[in-house]
Amino acid sequence: MVSEWIDIESAPKDGTEIILMKGNRVTAGSWVEWRETESHYDSAGNYIGKTTVEEGASWCSYDGGFCEDDEPTHWMPLPEAK
Repeated sequence: MVSEWIDIESAPKDGTEIILMKGNRVTAGSWVEWRETESHYDSAGNYIGKTTVEEGASWCSYDGGFCEDDEPTHWMPLPEAK
């Protein structure tokens, strides 16, 4: 098991939960990708499809400690369950 912090550039970006760190803040989180869509209809009210309104990706922690504007700098894998 890795016992030292690893630069965030090498962290998995597949949704794997890991330990995130920046300065003295440490929490669990993962890389999250999102897409917000909006339904569109023609003048007769017929559904014609969805359009992407906003999309993005960033590190997100489950306690709200990290987000797109304040990303972690290092990571390590979660310890194995015993």
